[in-house]
Amino acid sequence: MKNIFKYASLLMAAAMLFSCHGTIDPETQDPEPGPGPGPDPTPENLELKLTSDRNLIQTNVDAATLTVTLGEEVLTEGVTFYDVDFNEMNIPDFKFKASKAGDYVIVASYGTYISESITVKATDLAIPASPVDPQPSNMSFKARVLLTEFTTVGCSACPAMKRILHNLEEDAEMADKIIFTECHSGLVNSVADPCYLHDRAFEDYCAITGFPTVKLDIDYLLKDRNGIRTVIDELVAAKESTVPGIAVNSKFENGNVVAKVTVKAAADASYRVGAFLLEDGIYAKQTNADADWMNTHDNVIRYVDASYKAKYYGYPVADIKAGKTADIMFSWYLDDIWEYGSNKGAINGGIAWPERNDEKLHMVVYVSMSDGQGGYYVANAIDCPINGETPFEYR
Repeated sequence: MKNIFKYASLLMAAAMLFSCHGTIDPETQDPEPGPGPGPDPTPENLELKLTSDRNLIQTNVDAATLTVTLGEEVLTEGVTFYDVDFNEMNIPDFKFKASKAGDYVIVASYGTYISESITVKATDLAIPASPVDPQPSNMSFKARVLLTEFTTVGCSACPAMKRILHNLEEDAEMADKIIFTECHSGLVNSVADPCYLHDRAFEDYCAITGFPTVKLDIDYLLKDRNGIRTVIDELVAAKESTVPGIAVNSKFENGNVVAKVTVKAAADASYRVGAFLLEDGIYAKQTNADADWMNTHDNVIRYVDASYKAKYYGYPVADIKAGKTADIMFSWYLDDIWEYGSNKGAINGGIAWPERNDEKLHMVVYVSMSDGQGGYYVANAIDCPINGETPFEYR
């Protein structure tokens, strides 16, 4: 785990890592049960926790198995489930099924205890299987850095950064270490931007105060653009021995995307997963462009699906032992994303999004892992199609 701490220290030079939700110390709990049915109301440090073995199910086919724990005790009776409006839900045998597609918010109650909510998504599409692992015993994965350029077409200073990043992409050795993304999150000099992203919370989380700004692995702020190659090499080297593998099987049908992500651990840790929906080939005149290619914008973030408790390290997957795997799934309704984003773009960016080009869509999936000190860092990322398989990449 030495490299985990080394990598975390490198990130903390630029930004403080955030802590995840605390756990309960069982030694502070009363071991004696209370009288009568239901829990003993005396212990104040117990936490009622609700989890699901699946975050996405197919309607009328799959069931998500719910687990409710009070402290360290798994509860099998006496639990009541509620929806987001606190209407009671009938979930026999702790197995949740859905007859209609949508997002289902579920809360558990036991006596005086109430859990935090979880969300189980239901889709009409069949859930893809995990890609076949060609090397089940191998835990030596390719490491990449997630690079996000915060920019806008009205930014007169951005072409200089675009030139630097373009040169990186032209260098095959460097490009193989990077996953490139563009976040157009502002309106500068009153220039309308059809690449505008409506997710202001993501920009705020990344502490963006001007353009261009480049963040590496979400946390690391690039301060010296001339030293970007050295920084990328250092980040890759710092996490290389513990980097997790990522495999994705995605399905695109009738404007809907369902993606199953499998994380394979090279080190014992807690893991989270986030995803970006990207679009290529968006034409918009770039202020101060010194080459025509700067007017065509690729890897533009259209949707960020990674916020958990106001942090963008992704959604919790599991505590995974080295060599083992765990799955998480994403489901996107593209018509809804485009309608919302286009409306926000018209209001805040001065222009609605252009018509969606399904042939130019792809996705980025990134995995964060615990650093052993209460925080998380982005440990790996991949770029993959919205309709097809992306297997683990081994070194």
